[in-house]
Amino acid sequence: MTGASNVTGYVNPVNKIAKLVHKYGGKVIVDGAQLVPHEKVNMAGLEPGEEIDYLVFSAHKMYAPFGIGVIVALKEGLIHGEPDYKGGGTVNFVTDDNVIWGEGASRDEAGTPNLLGVIALLAAIDEINKISYRTIEKREEWLTRELLRGLNNIGNIDIYGYPYYDGNRLGIGAFNVRGLWHGHVASLLSELGGISVRNGCFCAQPYVQRLLNIDNETIEEHFRNPHRIKEGMVRVSFGVYNTLDEVWRFLNTLEYIAKNYR
Repeated sequence: MTGASNVTGYVNPVNKIAKLVHKYGGKVIVDGAQLVPHEKVNMAGLEPGEEIDYLVFSAHKMYAPFGIGVIVALKEGLIHGEPDYKGGGTVNFVTDDNVIWGEGASRDEAGTPNLLGVIALLAAIDEINKISYRTIEKREEWLTRELLRGLNNIGNIDIYGYPYYDGNRLGIGAFNVRGLWHGHVASLLSELGGISVRNGCFCAQPYVQRLLNIDNETIEEHFRNPHRIKEGMVRVSFGVYNTLDEVWRFLNTLEYIAKNYR
């Protein structure tokens, strides 16, 4: 399951869900790519059964280069089966007919490790810890409140997810300007304000389809005509570097677009 939605910013109660899953003998894998850079994750939980079995996240959302990712896993999940990628470092012994795979994490680390990626990610994690998650969370809460307050005050804007801040979301706002294609809005924000946003379905098409209330007939039309323009949204999101002035600049530019380009 996702730790936090990269569409709406909604944060799932991962530890409570883990307890329910464990009650029925299951294991929990949390996609923390969107969550880990913004909120501290408690893998152990607060009560027995709330522990997260597997956590995965990526370096690039934590401001680190070189394309590395992280898997925090139960040892029991790494000692059975064959590795996904076979190569140097994954084996203990090889003959013409048989192979003894390496133990623990080594069996899933074929080839030369991404050493620069590891060093860069560790430096990024160290920097985030210096800033502190408490500081990051409070700052994003402040910016998100201002963002949503401003979006609600602009006419002709549809906000997806909560149209207000309730403490259970990250610094993300997904919206559309009525009467304008999401790609056009994103381009105008860039051209008029030098503002970078994402638009489309954010690698979460089924979720976006539900939020947009896209019916089955429209979905079938996309299969018949793959080049048909896809429905989607515009997404604005915050990092540790964003400021209140930037939020106001974004809102002022968006209000101008909503009034003059429909």
